[in-house]
Amino acid sequence: MVYEYNLPVGHSCPFAKTCLVKVDKKTGKFQNKSNNYKCYAAAAERFPGVRDSRWNNFENAKNGIVPQPPKLAKSIRVHGSGDFFSQSYFDRWVDIAMQNPDKEFWAYTKSLKYWVRRIADIPNNFVLTASVGGNDDYLIAEHDLKHVVVVASDESTLLPIDTNDDLARNPSIKRFALIDNYAKK
Repeated sequence: MVYEYNLPVGHSCPFAKTCLVKVDKKTGKFQNKSNNYKCYAAAAERFPGVRDSRWNNFENAKNGIVPQPPKLAKSIRVHGSGDFFSQSYFDRWVDIAMQNPDKEFWAYTKSLKYWVRRIADIPNNFVLTASVGGNDDYLIAEHDLKHVVVVASDESTLLPIDTNDDLARNPSIKRFALIDNYAKK
């Protein structure tokens, strides 16, 4: 069983740049601030129930409340939407992964400063992938971080394409691509 923990797009993404979209908490109206491609997770926030759930998680997380994964969950995708919005919040997920060594955790992030500050403390069961297009992309090369680029199509890259998070979950894959969901025909 895979468990996913989500936060609102944009509002919880302090280092987003090329994909930045914010969705109004009450109306669901999009503020597309992106320079290149739009955050794929934003579309779901047009639904009030999705927005409410993500904002509830965000408010709880800002108050230090992040739930433990369900016992039956073997795999945890941290942030199908949203990102690590503070060092203490990032550290909380590192602690949760450490407390659950029998579970697999993975996350895409542009919050590279938080990751780099704890790089020696990340447990083996927590696979992080730097999402290229943030304010601190220079840290990817500087620290040889696993990373992903978003491409318009599979013909526009020689990198392997991840279509189901298998590459994101694999710690030995250092570089791969995702196809821009809005560019698909």
